[in-house]
Amino acid sequence: MDTAVAANKSENAAGQTHESHDRAALTTEIVQMLYVGSTSALVMALVVSALLVYSLSDIIHVRQIIAWSGIVLLTYTARKLLTMAYHRRSNHDEDAQIWLLRFRIATGFCGIAWGLAGLLLFPHNTEQQAFLIFVLAGVLGGGITVYSIDNMTAVSYAAGTLLLAIPRFLINNNVFSVTLGIMLVLYVVYVMLAGRRAAQSIRENILLRVATARSEQELAVFAQRQKLHIESTPMGVIEWDVGSRVVLWNSAAESIFGYSSHQAMGRHISFIVHPTSLNQLDEAIEGILAGQTNQNFIQENLRQDGEIIHCEWLNTPLKNPDGSVVGWASLVQDKTAFKKAQEEVYQLAYFDVLTNLPNRRLLLDRLGQALIASKRAESYGAVIFLDLDNFKTLNDTKGHSIGDLLLREVAARLHKAVRENDTVARIGGDEFVLVLSILGHSQEIAEATCRQIAEKVMQEINRPYHLNAHEHHSSASVGVCLFLGQELSVDEVLKRADTAMYQAKQAGRNNVQFFNASLQPALDLRARLQNDLRLSLVNEELVLFYQVQVDHQFNISGAEVLIRWIHPEMGLVSPAEFIPLAEDSGQIIPIGTWVLREACMRLKSWEESGQNKSLRLSVNVSARQFGQSDFVNQVSLALSNSGCQSRLLRLELTESLVLQNIDDVVTKMRALKELGVSLAMDDFGTGYSSLSVLRHLPLDELKIDQGFVRELLVDSEDMVIVQTIIAMGKNLGMEVIAEGVETAEQAALLRKFGCMAYQGYLFGKPMPIAEFEANTRTAGRKSRSGIAVS
Repeated sequence: MDTAVAANKSENAAGQTHESHDRAALTTEIVQMLYVGSTSALVMALVVSALLVYSLSDIIHVRQIIAWSGIVLLTYTARKLLTMAYHRRSNHDEDAQIWLLRFRIATGFCGIAWGLAGLLLFPHNTEQQAFLIFVLAGVLGGGITVYSIDNMTAVSYAAGTLLLAIPRFLINNNVFSVTLGIMLVLYVVYVMLAGRRAAQSIRENILLRVATARSEQELAVFAQRQKLHIESTPMGVIEWDVGSRVVLWNSAAESIFGYSSHQAMGRHISFIVHPTSLNQLDEAIEGILAGQTNQNFIQENLRQDGEIIHCEWLNTPLKNPDGSVVGWASLVQDKTAFKKAQEEVYQLAYFDVLTNLPNRRLLLDRLGQALIASKRAESYGAVIFLDLDNFKTLNDTKGHSIGDLLLREVAARLHKAVRENDTVARIGGDEFVLVLSILGHSQEIAEATCRQIAEKVMQEINRPYHLNAHEHHSSASVGVCLFLGQELSVDEVLKRADTAMYQAKQAGRNNVQFFNASLQPALDLRARLQNDLRLSLVNEELVLFYQVQVDHQFNISGAEVLIRWIHPEMGLVSPAEFIPLAEDSGQIIPIGTWVLREACMRLKSWEESGQNKSLRLSVNVSARQFGQSDFVNQVSLALSNSGCQSRLLRLELTESLVLQNIDDVVTKMRALKELGVSLAMDDFGTGYSSLSVLRHLPLDELKIDQGFVRELLVDSEDMVIVQTIIAMGKNLGMEVIAEGVETAEQAALLRKFGCMAYQGYLFGKPMPIAEFEANTRTAGRKSRSGIAVS
């Protein structure tokens, strides 16, 4: 009796010892799994946070972005340091519970860091809120999945994020925001439950493996089979004999591959393996039969319906007590959705969303590889930098949707124009870059080949485009930089190609230029001027000059407002230099708004002083400025804020502007006419306006281009053109003014032809306001003295 009791106590003590040992082993392995995965978590956190910051940088204050980024970097770095300390620890017998507690605390702070994104980076735009929720859901889903092996770690991570991130969505008084917050909570609950089941299976597998190692050798195969026969696991469980035929097929495997257990039993493994993965499979089976354990890999598999899926496999051999392999077992998990998500992240990170071309990041990588290949093969390569001419005008006049259609079509044409191994990338806006490799060992041959490809690209770009029933013609300025080996860096090659492209623009656009180092100083000056121009309004460096306009009796009737830039170092900068820079950079819009406002204020000032109160001011309007959707409102605001008489303001529109999207332009012109503003067509005769077009335009004045006036006395064709313009204007009931009048003979002939208004150096050069007003005080005496005309 006493012996039996003693034996029972001994068995209980042994069972308790085994249970304690198993728990300790389980904790140790859990800790190892958590710390091993922390490095990949750091990398993914930095990548995701960088993408999040980049996506919200335009709408979130930079201080909030910096603060949040710093917190994320600090928390994940701290955990990385903890991981390094774990791996360097000298006492490997140190209590695993301590390291587990440390990891839980560190991970909780990581969750708090992500939760702060809901506070610091919360956008008011619902689309951006949805994006933020998407990012948080991804981060939480991935984190919970990774940390679910330890429930407390997963809970601390999820709680830290939700407690800080969700309240901002719930108190936003927006049904969409509240819904997003609730959905995130539900998603986290679902992932926690799913992760807990998976983690429980993993824990049981770990404990079973520990128990198997402690058991007698004859129980090894039985213990492994018991471990794999858990039908509740969400992973596919399959057993194979030594011939790789199915001997066990659980319900999860049925769901993954679409075959029932009855259909799968006895079949060779090749029936679910894609042909591209057969070599990998053969190597895996060979290793398993040789006794390799815990093989882990991802391969392409086939479902019964023919769909290709990507599965993660964990394989281990099954052995008899004598150690001989009697088969093998597999744990299978469908990773198709995860792989697709990875591919989408890669696509977003390395490809342009609009054109699906490589973006700047992937271009830099491809160009770096091309430089290495050039050095290895001792063969020339080239970078072609392409910028569409006047693309901004298309965007401003016909809308960004039409511009996007053009960019997609250009991308498709560029693909057709280059060789299969060349790279075509879009690096932003209307800029494309082509990387050409293996052009030949001779510079002459390489240059000839590159020029041939560039000219083919130009031909493709120049073909007409049909954009939503609109026919559009485009051209491009193309710059080329040859390279050989790695004598130039990636940045330097791109810079030189960009410089060559600007050389093409300077040469009149729609042409190809190879990099010419001698022109670099001029381009550097252009870049400096473009940068300085951004501060010109703030620094009050822009001033307005006024050039008089006179009637047929040479009395001053008005003036044209002309802008000048007084650079603090270079002095007076010609408008011919800085106006194109303003157009290219978009600065023409705020500059044009300022000119319009100042002109209206000047009209009001003259009205209040009584001097020049009847003079009219003409203001040039750029295509980009006119293309703004609120341009009419800008004019209305300038008029109302100044209180000037709208009839004294005349807006000068270029002929090319008016001919763009004629219906929309006419609608906007009529709205301006309703404000009382008069409209003139500037530089008339240089475009392609026809009488049928002009008769539909609510214009008050045609302005004869000075190029025709300059050659009026020496070129009979120009004389005919001028007469035609004057007659056309009269027939349409419009005023006609000639600009660029420099001699009395020109004025006399123009008056003879019936032109009754003039502008040019004969009557006055552009001058500052003080000089202009001083001259207008003596205008009566000057007009009475007359100008000799016959």
